Amino acid sequence: MSQRRLAAIMFTDIVGYTSLMGKDEKKAFDTIKKNRLIHLRLIKKNRGRWLKEMGDGILASFSSSIDAVMCAVSIQHAADEMNIPLRIGIHQGDVIFEKNDVLGDGVNIASRIQGVATINGIVISETVYRDVRNKDGLDIESLGTQTLKGVESPLGIYRVSCQDLSILDYKIDTGELTRPLGFGRTPLIFGVLFIALLAYALYYFIPNFNNSLSEGGKSILVLPFDNYTGSDTLEYFTASMHDGLIGDMGKISALRVISKTTANTYKDTEMSIPEIASERNVNYIVEPSVLCLGDSVCIRVKLISTYPEEKQLWIHDFKVERSQIQNLYSLVTKNFSDEINVILTPQEEKLLTETRSVDPAAHDLYMKGQVYNDQMSEDALQRAAQYFKLANEQDPDWAPPYRGMASVLERQYQMGFIDRSVAMPKLSEYIDKALKLDPNSSWVYNLRGSKAAWFEWDWVNGEQDFLKSIELNPNHAGNHAFYAGLLTILRRTDEALHHARIAQELDPLNPFILGLCAGVLIEAGECQAAINLIEKAISIEPNHYFTYPLMINASTCIGDFQKAFEVVKQLNYTQWEKYDLTENFEEIFIERGWFAVQEEAIKLYEESGPLNELREDGQQAIRYITVKKYSKAMDYFEKAYEMHNPNLPGISRNTIYTRMKDNPRYISLLKKMNLPIP
Repeated sequence: MSQRRLAAIMFTDIVGYTSLMGKDEKKAFDTIKKNRLIHLRLIKKNRGRWLKEMGDGILASFSSSIDAVMCAVSIQHAADEMNIPLRIGIHQGDVIFEKNDVLGDGVNIASRIQGVATINGIVISETVYRDVRNKDGLDIESLGTQTLKGVESPLGIYRVSCQDLSILDYKIDTGELTRPLGFGRTPLIFGVLFIALLAYALYYFIPNFNNSLSEGGKSILVLPFDNYTGSDTLEYFTASMHDGLIGDMGKISALRVISKTTANTYKDTEMSIPEIASERNVNYIVEPSVLCLGDSVCIRVKLISTYPEEKQLWIHDFKVERSQIQNLYSLVTKNFSDEINVILTPQEEKLLTETRSVDPAAHDLYMKGQVYNDQMSEDALQRAAQYFKLANEQDPDWAPPYRGMASVLERQYQMGFIDRSVAMPKLSEYIDKALKLDPNSSWVYNLRGSKAAWFEWDWVNGEQDFLKSIELNPNHAGNHAFYAGLLTILRRTDEALHHARIAQELDPLNPFILGLCAGVLIEAGECQAAINLIEKAISIEPNHYFTYPLMINASTCIGDFQKAFEVVKQLNYTQWEKYDLTENFEEIFIERGWFAVQEEAIKLYEESGPLNELREDGQQAIRYITVKKYSKAMDYFEKAYEMHNPNLPGISRNTIYTRMKDNPRYISLLKKMNLPIP
């Protein structure tokens, strides 16, 4: 349904971004991420609507020209503090809002006048000028009438600036870097039942209960590889080497090894080695660097102890043929363990002496696939699958491409991108082949455990596989996090908390881990502690979709329905705006409260017609539970059972079980799924 409205359209663009990408890809990505965070908070702060991101440009709309201009000057000051050069253009006109897009001459004019601005400049059209000319604190200068490409008539253009910072609020370090979120057809997410389980298929993991695993033991953080090859296009290669080295060191049970996501936060840091060690509570730091990359790979590894003082214990150069790169990580790990007198178990000795050559071209394709696999979007997963397939064709006797293809299929199925009939046959095939080629792969056991538990509802084999994955790599945060998820479904809450704490300590700066850990806490009734973790996750990644549904559950758990409603409104911003529902829901909440909102949502999403695109059966079941209409909730759960929905096992969690355990249909369904009953 299209809607025509008068709106102020703001278009912003980073000056010189294409050139920066060519010179320094990492700096370019850091710049666009910072720019996005600035816009997310300040568009929301000034009552605007984020419309879309176009390369390095961002399009937003406002119902008021004043709001648009104040947002623009705030963004410009914030960007200037972070050395991000922007041009901004604003025009008010008649535009058409259609789905998540905006169309019309107003959009075209805003983009065109943006090109008139100088670096760090803001320009506005005549229509905007008429609304803001009397605004205190703004400095406005006429640039005359100009003819713009693609615009039929000449326009009056004005330059805007603001030196009176007292009228602005542009600080970006408040933890409020959030925007109204839109998730397609996933409106009103009232719980984590169906979204939390998505994260179990995402392969990444959990954090922060202030609970040390290895006080007095040996702990290590491996810094990201420095690149001294002279080539600035090897980010994917050095990232894969970092992952590989951490993976091999993680096999040693006598060590606590900080996971990759947290270690990556110290890339290019200005913190000293002792500061990093103190912040992460480790007593060893490894500094690796790549010196050459061609037919051979050359690396230098420094080992630094951090207690009682910083001291370089060991420095060693390694050079291997590129085909031996997989064996390089084990070689470094064995040298490292000898240096710090770590006693390896017989199994660890065996794992670290296994060798295998790999085709360099296959290895390169596989690493590129991993980059896309970690991005999680539908398009990225398709590209990851293509790279893994090419790697497999290049070297069909190498296990990692099979496990990569299996990982993609799990994610695509869990996230609803492909059907069960497409996913399951190939998934089993890829996992079986990967295990045949590498029977000691912790990751593959993790994948098989996920498949057994959430796709086949085989809790016994799922648990055995997760325990095997932990045995093979006790330092992999994901192994513990996934197992904690299964234990939560089985309502073994104390055990789930134990493994969540381990995962959290291993990867304390990973938003997925924080979110999953918060989910375990909610099921244990520790809801304020869960909120603390969720807020930490949001401070790390403000636009992280997984954390917001958890915040709804945790907030309702402690009775903070105002906070819950605010998050619901954020999650449903796009849909509510599209159907003019925002004011309606706000009035219901103010006048009749949280549970009346649930009743209205149920009524809305049961209707036929265009609103059907908003309905999601799992969420509707949760709404019915919220308003104590358990029979209606069971209608949806039984439908999910017939479809073998991989998210259905979540119905066994404590937060649902305690409310539904007296319902005969619910108990019958648990029995069918071999889930625990009284």
